[in-house]
Amino acid sequence: MFDMNWNLLKATAGLFLVTAFVSGCGGETDARPAVEIKGTVTLDGAPLQEASIQFTSPKTGESAYANLDASGQYSITFPKADIGSVYEITVTPPVVDEQNAMALAEQPKEKTASSIPAKYASRTTSGLTTRIEQAGTHEANFDLKSK
Repeated sequence: MFDMNWNLLKATAGLFLVTAFVSGCGGETDARPAVEIKGTVTLDGAPLQEASIQFTSPKTGESAYANLDASGQYSITFPKADIGSVYEITVTPPVVDEQNAMALAEQPKEKTASSIPAKYASRTTSGLTTRIEQAGTHEANFDLKSK
């Protein structure tokens, strides 16, 4: 009886070790590491203010945006970036998060004229791209032209 239990115990332990080894060594590595993209956006050489920049992966369709600060700087984090891919970029008026949708419906915000040329609002016409080569921090600066 002891021999049969001992053999069963050895077989179970062996199966456990093989399973742990296979799942530990053959496990999936994270092929999409985190990437922080930061930089400065200028318009005709001057820092662009009152704007938002958006990066989109044509491979997955995932996108992220950030509003530019007063000096035209931004920082965007992709928790899972497409390494080796070219990201398409748009620059538009700033994104405003409205906490009270009812208040916004009752008193819509005034539309103001944007200094950002319309071509930068679309990924297909902006001409702005950046390739993400590796995990970590990536710098991408853009100088938009008004003409």
